[in-house]
Amino acid sequence: MFAAGVGMSDPVRSLDAETVLAFAGIGTAQAHNADAVAPSARAELDGRADALRIALPLPSPEDHNELPQVAVVMGHGRFAAPGNAVRRQVQVKPINPRTADELAGFLREVSYTLTDVRQGEAVPAIKVERVPADLGTKDGNERKQLFISAILPVVLETNHRVLVDREKLVALRDKMAANPDSVTALERVWLEDLAQRYEASADQLDELLRRVDIVPPSMAIAQGGVESGWGTSVAARTGNALYGQMQVTARNGAMPQPFSNVGEATEAYITNLNTHPAYAGFRTARAAARERGETLEGYRLVGTLLRYSERGMAYVQFVRQIMRENDLHDFDKARLLEASY
Repeated sequence: MFAAGVGMSDPVRSLDAETVLAFAGIGTAQAHNADAVAPSARAELDGRADALRIALPLPSPEDHNELPQVAVVMGHGRFAAPGNAVRRQVQVKPINPRTADELAGFLREVSYTLTDVRQGEAVPAIKVERVPADLGTKDGNERKQLFISAILPVVLETNHRVLVDREKLVALRDKMAANPDSVTALERVWLEDLAQRYEASADQLDELLRRVDIVPPSMAIAQGGVESGWGTSVAARTGNALYGQMQVTARNGAMPQPFSNVGEATEAYITNLNTHPAYAGFRTARAAARERGETLEGYRLVGTLLRYSERGMAYVQFVRQIMRENDLHDFDKARLLEASY
């Protein structure tokens, strides 16, 4: 299980990723965000995994009061959902490339290029299980292209599952407003399950709706690139840790949170942004954009993540630089094949 939250009261300290390679089991460990952008970050982004340093952000005092030890169930739909969903679940094809060349070859086989996506083509419904360990052997541009190509469909598929729940929640909210007595026991069980997963109250539908929403792909890709050195960091290669999340155990202290695959890491990252009190501003800004009928833009919304890293605004500015340099905003309107967005 992945437990989102901040539970440390000690001062900020830095860790060398090389010293925490023996990943412990997750158990009841708490997960944290880490700042993988040290002064040597540019070297890391060029593929030098040995330059990676992870700094733990200092939590604010109110976090200790707001965060019970709640395990987040990573799967969706344990109970039958209410009504007929407008948006259907998408079947994805898992792939597990052993090398960067094998990944590139598979992308060619399915005719998947970022150029086509930028021109409006749908993204194939594939799910890369892990980033190839030899990605760092490729030059900077090819490495980035492969990383983005691998991560984009994973982010889109995770977002799609979130949107399935969101549409069901909107339909149930409208049904309750029109006739509260028409809500079935099964629908109430589904709602309670959804609220538990998002660490919210089933009685506060507006707050729950603020939480059940997507993370713009440009933001997820940029943060993944920054935090993992475009998939070349030790934590990424050995534990699928792409987004700088940390776990803390009494025995081993703070260390990168390992995941069984890239999809699990991506879901944990999105769950963290959708539940942690440090990112309430992100959820509020996202909801406001929804109210205005705007496309959710990662470049704008990442500005609310001042507490994702101890570097605050400097971190935000660096992530935005990555977005600009790689034209990642193009992917905020990307769609998964056979999915209607």
